[in-house]
Amino acid sequence: MNELARPELIEKIAAWQSGQLSSEAMWNWALEQRAQCQPSDVAVRDTLDMLCAIPEDLLLPEDAEVMLDALANSQDEADLSANLLWNYADMIDQNARRQALISDPFYGPYCGS
Repeated sequence: MNELARPELIEKIAAWQSGQLSSEAMWNWALEQRAQCQPSDVAVRDTLDMLCAIPEDLLLPEDAEVMLDALANSQDEADLSANLLWNYADMIDQNARRQALISDPFYGPYCGS
C-alpha cells in the first residue's frame, strides 16, 4: 500500500483552495487516497478524514486554510493538529452553509433537512 505524505496532501489542498480543483474533484481524490494509501501520520489521517466528508460536512475551499495550518504543525504536535481540525469543524455554521449551497449541483443534495 502506498503512503500519503504531507507534501502531496498539502499540494492537493492548495490546489483546491486556489480553485484549480473543484470541491467534487478534491472529494473524489480524497476518497481514492483513503482506499489506496496509508496516511503517513495522524495529521494526514485526520485531514484526509475531513476531506472525505466534504459534501456531507459542507466543507469549502475557504476551510482549506485550517487544514494547511494543521499540517504545518510538527508530528510531535499531532494532538494540536487534531484539536484544530475537529474544533474548527464544530464551529462551522451548517445552517448558513445549507442555505447558501442548497442550489449548488454538488453540495445541494447534502443540504436537505
